[in-house]
Amino acid sequence: MGTFDHKVVDGFIRTMERNGAGLATQANAFDKLKAILLDAHRLGIYDESPLEGVRPPQYDPRRAVIPSPSPTARYWCSR
Repeated sequence: MGTFDHKVVDGFIRTMERNGAGLATQANAFDKLKAILLDAHRLGIYDESPLEGVRPPQYDPRRAVIPSPSPTARYWCSR
């Protein structure tokens, strides 16, 4: 645990990005990792927060558009 710092966290997120993981996946993984590391910091395992200096992934979902029943029915009837 002593070698785990913000560079490791940042590298993990950047590696996910390079490997094609979506932003939602990156954000979820970061949130879980953040919770674990903050608990470890509160318990005294780390003197300094291992998240200091880490840029979290910016997940900004687009608004979903749900079609009304009539266009959906027309689509399925035309098949």
